[in-house]
Amino acid sequence: MSEALNNPNAKAAAVVYGDPFMAQLLALASRVARTEVTVLIGGPSGTGKEVLARYIHANSLRADGPFIAFNCACLPESMVEDLLFGHEKGAFTGAVQRFQGFFEQADGGTLFLDEVGELPLTVQAKLLRVLQEREFTPLGSTKPQKTQFRLLAATNRNLKGDVTQGRFREDLYYRLNIFPLQLKPLRERPGDILPLARAMVVRHQYISGIRQFDESAIAALRAYDWPGNVRELENVIQRAMVIADGHTLRVEHLGLDTGLPIESNFIPVELPVAVDSASAESSPSESLADWRSTQEAELIMATLRETPTKLAAAAKLGISERTLRYKLARLRESGMAVASL
Repeated sequence: MSEALNNPNAKAAAVVYGDPFMAQLLALASRVARTEVTVLIGGPSGTGKEVLARYIHANSLRADGPFIAFNCACLPESMVEDLLFGHEKGAFTGAVQRFQGFFEQADGGTLFLDEVGELPLTVQAKLLRVLQEREFTPLGSTKPQKTQFRLLAATNRNLKGDVTQGRFREDLYYRLNIFPLQLKPLRERPGDILPLARAMVVRHQYISGIRQFDESAIAALRAYDWPGNVRELENVIQRAMVIADGHTLRVEHLGLDTGLPIESNFIPVELPVAVDSASAESSPSESLADWRSTQEAELIMATLRETPTKLAAAAKLGISERTLRYKLARLRESGMAVASL
């Protein structure tokens, strides 16, 4: 199941789902979307916090206004403040023109602060004042400006614990945590895995003509633990679409360590590990992936020596010539002596 197609400017931004948990969470999100209440979205990295924020905005009374998303992490304090508050021309060296900060850009719409727990304490204090007074002063200006935006925030941190340890302001925490929504890891939403994977195949049709999963791939997708959550799932699907031929994704294309048996003559695409026989014998800790990579490289090189053309080699290996060229390019990048393609 899913809510409308994914379009940030549409009235109902898409959330692809199939798990009962997500159905309940979206029902709550729909109700709070129709209010002006501040929402704090929690959950591990990669679970879809911004997708949920866009859904709330698209179903709110501010849906026709702007949706401004800002990741608060990994930026120096001065840059965070400048991006949020904006600046006047000449406010500092390099300020050659006026810049509208995100507080101003979000006026009439929604401001989404991702990783809000990473905000420096001084910026936290200034954000609290903006939320209380609904006004801000750009850098280099003495004239406060009014703004009316709906605030949504997200974090993968335990903000209550950060308050206890003095890393997050208590007053700001209670200002943000009016209506909390908590996303679960993907492994705890098993009903979402296959709908998401199918939607990703459609989204990335530009990569290849893949249209479906076979039963082995479906079993692997459901069996895998997904430590990287939805973000990891999308990475796996894109990589598999590059590797696979035809219109069907199989378990060997996914490259997932699920413990399930793989019954196929497909040769996995993995970077080879350069080892000699002596080191291999003395390295009992060599991983299965390393061993398979080495075996694949040796098989490809042996087949190329025994066949007159790459087309014939690909046929003998049971893969397309395009896949063989891709594998050879990977081998060359890893440092192996491979003839030019």
